[in-house]
Amino acid sequence: MRLMDILVLSIFAIVVVLAFVEDYMLSWQKMLTLICIGIALICISTFKPMTTSDANTYEYYYYYNDDIIVETATEPTYIYLSRFFLSCGFEVIAMFFVYAILAIPIKLSVLWKTTPYVFTALIVYMGIYYPLHDVVQIRCGVAAAFLLWALIPLQKRQYLLATILTLCATMFHYSGLAFLPILIVGNMRVNIYWKYLLGAAIPICLALYVMGIGAVSLIPGSIIEGKLDIYKEMSEAGGWAEYVPYKQVTFLAEFVLLYIFLFFYDTIEKHCVYAPILIKIIALEMGCLVMFAEIPVLGGRLHDLFGVFNTLAFTCCLYCIKPQYVVKIGICIFSLGYYLIQMFDHSYFH
Repeated sequence: MRLMDILVLSIFAIVVVLAFVEDYMLSWQKMLTLICIGIALICISTFKPMTTSDANTYEYYYYYNDDIIVETATEPTYIYLSRFFLSCGFEVIAMFFVYAILAIPIKLSVLWKTTPYVFTALIVYMGIYYPLHDVVQIRCGVAAAFLLWALIPLQKRQYLLATILTLCATMFHYSGLAFLPILIVGNMRVNIYWKYLLGAAIPICLALYVMGIGAVSLIPGSIIEGKLDIYKEMSEAGGWAEYVPYKQVTFLAEFVLLYIFLFFYDTIEKHCVYAPILIKIIALEMGCLVMFAEIPVLGGRLHDLFGVFNTLAFTCCLYCIKPQYVVKIGICIFSLGYYLIQMFDHSYFH
């Protein structure tokens, strides 16, 4: 086991303990603890070894930001920030720090504002999305932070601010554009027709997948020119030939989560004002994984980007399944199991 895995799992263990006592903690105690956890996570993301997944790629992009291939593969924010930091004489660690200090505080702040079970949400974040986004896929990590932030103004029908945050996310990772449908339909009341639609959406997507029908052909090439070719090459080079979307661990958990939302929706909505948006995002992320399976890297990126909302969605199970400690134990087992699978597969720290 590598040092970084030990550090992440140690913080994970602390968060698990906090999740079971958070009902008895005062607000200032929660906030102070959350700040300390955030500082620790920023340090890990910043000072990770260069053997970490994607770290060498980001280092190459940093020092060779004027290469035409790098400019095609990377969003403008990374290119211009790289040029600025290089002109100031900074090493690539400066980029890791900036991305970490952007993404992590935003995510923790949004969780603080949107759920009373912030440490339960952190279990999911620590086990799945922190190492995936804020350690490895740092551009996607910042994009996910802005989209998570957009949830708050979107629920309040502040559409201009939600759109601006979505555009900010897109500047850090082009996949943020996929959030646009949520801006349009997110606040629509989930009536009986919506429940039928959401309930049937994933089975329909799976049926289309089995018939060999996907959504890749629907993407205008002018929007992300060159990106699709890169994703195709990554999929071919990454051994994705045997990739089957519905066999992914997170897909199965989200499938159960979606139908828990549908079955207990009225109860969840009474406790969580974000329920109408969250249930649609769950369906969207699963749909992306299936419908873009032709290019697994693309489908996986979109799925993982929206997956950050699961940190909040999983806590909604606490409102409808009793006793609550059973739900928390289930979330712990799932999140820890996912992290351990990735750890033994050397997906994060090599």
